[in-house]
Amino acid sequence: MIMLKGLGDVGNLMKLQKEMKNMQKKLKKFRMDGASSDGTVKVTVNGEFSLLSVSIDEAGDAKKLEKMVLEAVNDAVEKMKQYSASEMAKLTGGMNIPGLG
Repeated sequence: MIMLKGLGDVGNLMKLQKEMKNMQKKLKKFRMDGASSDGTVKVTVNGEFSLLSVSIDEAGDAKKLEKMVLEAVNDAVEKMKQYSASEMAKLTGGMNIPGLG
């Protein structure tokens, strides 16, 4: 049996690629909640950063509510970015792999 030098690296990359696809599927199903600073608006995003739900606790000034919705969405998206990055870091052992970040 002839062993090609570097073939182990290819095998590891293929394994990593499969694990990355599994991680992407997991993240797609994951949900993250966010809220405005005053708690009047709550939102949920998925791992693809798509907005899934919006909940508004009180009716009030439309401009204020618009600001609170934006704040809540950005809060949820930022949390999801941090969660995704930490999950990917676990998978890659902290390596910076182009295209994954």
